[in-house]
Amino acid sequence: MIGFEQYVELYSRDLSKFCVKLCGNIDDAEDLFQDTWTRALQYYKSYDEKKNFKTWLFTICVNLYKNSGKLKYNSQKLEFSTTEEKELFFALIPSKQEDRDEYIDLMSAIASLPKKHRAVITLYYFKEFSQKEIAEILSIPEGTVSSRLNRAKKLLRRRLSND
Repeated sequence: MIGFEQYVELYSRDLSKFCVKLCGNIDDAEDLFQDTWTRALQYYKSYDEKKNFKTWLFTICVNLYKNSGKLKYNSQKLEFSTTEEKELFFALIPSKQEDRDEYIDLMSAIASLPKKHRAVITLYYFKEFSQKEIAEILSIPEGTVSSRLNRAKKLLRRRLSND
């Protein structure tokens, strides 16, 4: 049996990135990240080891995100508390100018999606969850995941082709 500390070590990086993508700013992402781990620890004894821990953890995160009034669901601007934090974030962007421009356009288009589409796109393409796992995380039918994914891709194509 793997311990809670090991899960934290394994999934903190992925969870952190996911929180930033959902929230659109660092402060809210940090709050969501901490709240998710706090809730996971609180309910760890009830966690069913037969289920995937990452799926369980991301389900907690999404539910906290959806139910929290303090998070800015439709925030499209990333805010950084320090210059170092900003530099670290932009270090993840590709170095070639043409790739960088495409990346920034894509991230802006994703940030402008409605939250239900943004969550599905992020979980599927950036966190590589299956549609079945996403359905479990979001507590929606698998068919709804599929339709939201298709709708999100159409919205992204439209927004990216207009630019």
